[in-house]
Amino acid sequence: MLLDSLRCLKDKNNTHTIFLIDILYMKDINYVYGYKNGDLVISQVLKLLNEIVKNEIPKILNKILTYKLKHLYIDIFEFKIYANLSLKKIQKIKDIILLKIEEHDFYLDKDNSININLTIGCTKGKIEDLRIYAEKALNNAKLNYSDFAYFDPHFFNEQDNKSNLIKTLQYNISEKKVEPYLQKIVSCKDQSIYKYEALMRVFDKDGSILYPAVFIEKSKKFRLYTKLMAILIKKVSLYIRKYKINISINLDFSDMLNPKLKKIIIDELKNNHIGEMLTIEILESQKITNYELVNDFIQEVKGYGVKIAIDDFGSGFSNYDNILNLNIDYIKIDGSLIKNIDTDIYRSLIKSIVDFSKLHKIKVVAEFVSDLKILRYVKTLDIDYAQGYYFNKPQHIEEILGEKNEK
Repeated sequence: MLLDSLRCLKDKNNTHTIFLIDILYMKDINYVYGYKNGDLVISQVLKLLNEIVKNEIPKILNKILTYKLKHLYIDIFEFKIYANLSLKKIQKIKDIILLKIEEHDFYLDKDNSININLTIGCTKGKIEDLRIYAEKALNNAKLNYSDFAYFDPHFFNEQDNKSNLIKTLQYNISEKKVEPYLQKIVSCKDQSIYKYEALMRVFDKDGSILYPAVFIEKSKKFRLYTKLMAILIKKVSLYIRKYKINISINLDFSDMLNPKLKKIIIDELKNNHIGEMLTIEILESQKITNYELVNDFIQEVKGYGVKIAIDDFGSGFSNYDNILNLNIDYIKIDGSLIKNIDTDIYRSLIKSIVDFSKLHKIKVVAEFVSDLKILRYVKTLDIDYAQGYYFNKPQHIEEILGEKNEK
């Protein structure tokens, strides 16, 4: 007993790794099935996590763990390992936790059962308040609708240090590490894949993902954004040609006015003939000050067969006149509306957008479809396409192709 205590104390003075494991939509479970069943789910999750920690994770690490597992908050569990784990082993632990929990049937009273989803945030280090950084990782995962995020606390501490972020972005540019992660856009009729949206990801030298919220605005200040976007556009063009898949990319108003980016887009359309498989999503949340210039850009790219979508619809346009003045093919309804589709006022607002779109022969995409309940509401409103975490998180092209090959 004394030996174990001394070993634990020694381990605590070294680098350790924290996973925060969050049950998604726990409030909904409590609301739909009652708090008694909610507590039952939590107790089953804790029991299953203990089994995973004791039986599965030692196989990954090839050693006996010194760890602590506890129920931290209402729907969050903390799993602390007193060891400096490699990112590869962290990924393996994350994968086994997600697999075992999300495939498990959690029983309620009266012999009913449900499945649950998790979001996991992870960090490692010697910092006393390490949990703060695990919470930041967890929050980052939720903001990006991912099931996992890792945060290096040393990088985070220096994130406001311009030289550190500049070096990371320059590394991504010089090594062409910028990657379009793809998220499915599916037909609401049969959930077949219609196309993919490309979302920019960059990486630090350890391979950890930096999400757009961390670097996009700063990259503009550092005058590196155009180079990042140039790599993204060229990779999207490559993937369209190589894999014969339809992909959409996001452009804001300044992108369309950027002569370098515009030239790259037109060159790819002219030289590689990708127009019929490319959609450009114009970000409505970014302020558009000159609709005539936007329309000129739209007409030019549509000459090559490109489709045009208005992204985040409902977040910026004050009326429909602006839409009627643009030659568009799709409206993507903003996630803030779709997330609240189960309330009458939001559903009525969404229906008005759908009715307007149908009248003008514009297809509609629902963003942020995160569960079956939202999808069912989306279908009742006769929305054409859906996109969100319910179908997949944004994935590397190799993961997407792996899924297609398995089918």
